[in-house]
Amino acid sequence: MKKFSFELQGVLEIKQKLEGQAKINFGIARAKLTAEEEKRDAIIARRESYRSMLADNLGGTLNIKEISRCEEAIDIIEEQLSQQELMVRRAEKQLELMRSRLNTVIMERKTIEKLREKKFTDYMREYNDEERKQIDELVSFRHAMADIEAAAEAES
Repeated sequence: MKKFSFELQGVLEIKQKLEGQAKINFGIARAKLTAEEEKRDAIIARRESYRSMLADNLGGTLNIKEISRCEEAIDIIEEQLSQQELMVRRAEKQLELMRSRLNTVIMERKTIEKLREKKFTDYMREYNDEERKQIDELVSFRHAMADIEAAAEAES
């Protein structure tokens, strides 16, 4: 019987490569999101620092120049935070897109692998049937030969 060959093996290999690339893209998107979240957290920490300085200035001796500087800094940081939140949302959307693509490629690969497994199971069933048939023929042949030899000995 001929060796097992899967007609879609090339497609399966391509799907495996696409899956690997999709995993890399997902990892890059995840790293980008993490970096954007870290930038956002740094901006929030800076804002809290300026708020703390403002509270200290308002609670102690009034230094109008320092209070004004802190308020302006907080306004600027609020704008930066708004922009950074936008960047985080974009990175989240990109991550979800990469996750979706990865899931699609994995599903396609698994579908082809299941088809391959089914074809291999069918091949093994046919192989075993063929093997049983050959064994039955061999047993029948030996039995017939034994009968012929027994008849020949009985005549002599």
